Amino acid sequence: MININDLSYVYEDGRMAIEHIKLHFSCGEKVALVGPNGAGKTTLLLHLNGILCGQGSVRVGEEELDDRRVKLIRARVGLVFQSPDDQLFSATVFDDVAYGLIYQGVDKETIHERVARALEAVGMPGSQNRSPYRLSLGEKKRVALATVLCMQPEVLALDEPTAGLDPRGRRGIINLLAGLDQTLLIATHDLEMVREIFPRVVIMDAGRVVYDGPTSTALADTELLRAHGLLG
Repeated sequence: MININDLSYVYEDGRMAIEHIKLHFSCGEKVALVGPNGAGKTTLLLHLNGILCGQGSVRVGEEELDDRRVKLIRARVGLVFQSPDDQLFSATVFDDVAYGLIYQGVDKETIHERVARALEAVGMPGSQNRSPYRLSLGEKKRVALATVLCMQPEVLALDEPTAGLDPRGRRGIINLLAGLDQTLLIATHDLEMVREIFPRVVIMDAGRVVYDGPTSTALADTELLRAHGLLG
């Protein structure tokens, strides 16, 4: 589904964000990206649908990501930001979730059907007329995910989906992610969630991949976790 080959990205100040990343993700895989702050996890996710563009290549299916194909790739790879406030900006939940479909010129009946299905899928049925600004953080995260699900992407990339949530909200997001059928890639510090629903983990540190393999093996290796900032 996704092939990343020799991908590097340098910030404007000259700092290397990610360096020579090579990864392959298959259809339907659930993979977690973990590592300390500044490891390059978010930077990597932002390359998957062209928000950032570094040296190297990103291929989704048979399509290589470039200026000509970026719209096509973004229809296939849905990105959910860490802060839902970066994704929600309209007066109502409906307007936010429907935004991408309206932009694509989808007919009104289909828009209403897909918005309703997406909100049902994230456990927010009947919330179309609510204001995003009056939702809890957990509800905002669910609606932000609905804005992406509404576009019916093949791949979902999420940045810190459980960050800042109380135990009930965290459990709701974990249950939601576990039930999704799409290829699922997340950047997270939530190792318990990783243990529960992600069979494969990629550990990043200082912009490089230092481990890629079974989650059970990685989480049992306390020396590996401690060396890369995942244990105190």
